[in-house]
Amino acid sequence: MEYIWNSDFVIEFSFNLTILTSKLTKTSHYNKKQQKIFDTIKYLKEEEGLGYRKISHRLKELGMKSVRSNKELKYNYVFSIYKKGKIRENRINRSFKDKITDINFSLIEY
Repeated sequence: MEYIWNSDFVIEFSFNLTILTSKLTKTSHYNKKQQKIFDTIKYLKEEEGLGYRKISHRLKELGMKSVRSNKELKYNYVFSIYKKGKIRENRINRSFKDKITDINFSLIEY
């Protein structure tokens, strides 16, 4: 096939692109100590397969305490940190599909 370009015409192409993202807002509301506690709990739960009571004992052995009250991290608190941290990760890392609409081609003669 042979295409001949004629300078008397211009092809105009227009469309609407919709992009949704969760990356435009501040995503890290944890301070360094909170992030370290969550990362440790996540590792012990997902990689080593420990339950919340054993994680609580392990954190006590490591000398980790709660951020605000500086108390021992009991199993129910460990569960809460893990659950809310996973919800937070899912919210931050969710993905959206880009959407292209109103596609138009026009051939304009000069």
